[in-house]
Amino acid sequence: MRAAILLAAGASRRFGSRDKLKARLHGRSLLDHAIANARASGARRIILVTSRPMWRSGMTNVRARNAREGLSASLAAGLAALRPIEREVLIFLADMPFARAPQMRLVAGVDAVRPHFGGQPGHPMLVRSAVAKSRLRRGDAGLARALCPRLVQGTVAHLLDVDTRDALHRLRLRGSGVLRRRSRPILSGR
Repeated sequence: MRAAILLAAGASRRFGSRDKLKARLHGRSLLDHAIANARASGARRIILVTSRPMWRSGMTNVRARNAREGLSASLAAGLAALRPIEREVLIFLADMPFARAPQMRLVAGVDAVRPHFGGQPGHPMLVRSAVAKSRLRRGDAGLARALCPRLVQGTVAHLLDVDTRDALHRLRLRGSGVLRRRSRPILSGR
């Protein structure tokens, strides 16, 4: 069975003083966009990982008390909430409002798959749960470097994240047309 982990425990340091995930884009918060993407993925259960107490209906809410240690600490909290029957996990990042899961599947000999566009890896990533748990390291590296995932064709939507207020402003200016433009990647604040 496949689950989804939605990582929403970051400190939003580059974004400024406001809570980034509450920022509005096309009438919804960034977090609501990410939740909609996780729900549309076909995962049987969604695990929302936050750094402070937060409850969202219809999903498993997990608090990463040590989120300041980096992305891996948040991911470890989400992986710890997986059930034994959940052998595959899609990992979503809450600041990527357009990153829907493309058609991905794990085959023999492949432990991870992720979309790419314009030569750059994107999100979400699909991983075998047991492998994710065994290869996770400390810090902000996440899993990609430890797993060398197989790449599948994605779109610019799999690259767009909101790290800064300027990145959010650029996405607002682009409107919904951002999803139709696939000729070049548009990165935010990196």
